[in-house]
Amino acid sequence: MSIVVADKAYDIEDNHVLVREKLHGLSIIPPRYEQVPVWKTRGKYRKKMKHGYNKILYNQRNKDETIVSVIKRLFGEHISSTLVRMQNRELAFMCIAYNTHRMLKLVVVMVMVSTQPCNYIFPIEKSHG
Repeated sequence: MSIVVADKAYDIEDNHVLVREKLHGLSIIPPRYEQVPVWKTRGKYRKKMKHGYNKILYNQRNKDETIVSVIKRLFGEHISSTLVRMQNRELAFMCIAYNTHRMLKLVVVMVMVSTQPCNYIFPIEKSHG
């Protein structure tokens, strides 16, 4: 993971340290208490977030939340596996199924559009002369 984006609920220094130092990525987690001054905030990465973060990258999180919501609606929220390895595989298969669903939906729309009769009216060019 090169960029980890999370909401305010995950604003603890340990999360920043894990992403930045262990995974060598960028963490974008907005500060939970924005009214607290920077000098009272603990942790160097939390202080960096107080000074500012890329809001455009942070807003990309909305797309991920939407996709997770659609996957839960399509395939359910329940995971039946008990082993973590199998849970990860089950989630991966859900993502593959979601991507396949999207691709099939796109192909069906393209086929429907290409098989509809063309009702364009082409203007007749007038000859001057």
